[in-house]
Amino acid sequence: MGHNESVFAAIDIGSHTIRLIIAACKEKTTLQPLCLERRVTRLARGFRDHSVLDQESMRTSLQVLQEYAALVQQHGVAAIACGATGVVRRAGNGADFLGTIARETTINGAILSEECEALLSVKGILSGLAGRPGLMLAFDLGGSSTEFILVDPTQPQPVWATSVFLGAATLTEAFLNRDAPDREALEQASAAARHALQPIVERVAEHLRRGGGSVDHLDVVGTAGTVTTLAAMHLQMEVYRPYRINGTRLSSAWVSDTIETLAGLPIARRQDIPGLEKGREDIILGGAVIVREILRGLRRDSLTVTDAGLLEGLLLESIEDHYGWPHTLKTPLTWLWQ
Repeated sequence: MGHNESVFAAIDIGSHTIRLIIAACKEKTTLQPLCLERRVTRLARGFRDHSVLDQESMRTSLQVLQEYAALVQQHGVAAIACGATGVVRRAGNGADFLGTIARETTINGAILSEECEALLSVKGILSGLAGRPGLMLAFDLGGSSTEFILVDPTQPQPVWATSVFLGAATLTEAFLNRDAPDREALEQASAAARHALQPIVERVAEHLRRGGGSVDHLDVVGTAGTVTTLAAMHLQMEVYRPYRINGTRLSSAWVSDTIETLAGLPIARRQDIPGLEKGREDIILGGAVIVREILRGLRRDSLTVTDAGLLEGLLLESIEDHYGWPHTLKTPLTWLWQ
């Protein structure tokens, strides 16, 4: 199939999942998703800082990317963006893995820097939420890392951004890798997350003080697998619909109650919870602990969830490059969800 000059694709190679979006840019004003795929491949399995990616996980990931390459070809996309994050960025064989992908699939992926990942994540987040007038701290909670971006939507660039090597999969592997973990394991996981997040909380407060503000007026927005899965659980969604997730609010009390429920269930029983994505039942508890500690550290009683994030940011930047548009945090394009 030849190229369709109005169809674009993006792939996000994450530490737990690999995602694909193919969308049509209609009249350069709207974006209509044509294909959305999300597969659990667990690249973070068994990973320790600066070690290598698991062979089985790489094989699974390559198979998924071969399927994605076929879908991209079927749609005849004009351009494709592919970014790798988390453990791929830290792994000793991360670049070699992307080289294998390029040879086997013709998908040319780039290892995104922490700064680039944060910028693209907030670009996607802002595209998925209706007008956000005030200061916002967005976070993208992945399998092995969490990106934080402090945003003033009236400014062309983020106020501040950083990344911490703390994610749902890595926290689970370190502390919560048993069925129905005991109270001590849960407290150790919470303490480790709190310790890793403390510098983030302090820096956010410092930036807000400099601008004459405080965390009391900060809107906290979360994206990526853990947060969107929690929102789907909150909504008891039997079939995942991204557009229903956008704008969902989760209270800190609900997150705490959910942690207690998850901790009391064997992993196999968690699969029965409506909205809990298959393949995420073992790491959702670790992810929820991180969400709770983010809210506690910032003294916020709720967060807003959006399905849009890094994947959409990759897509939007690819479209900007294709049409020669300037790179902006807030896209002029509007999503048309079916």
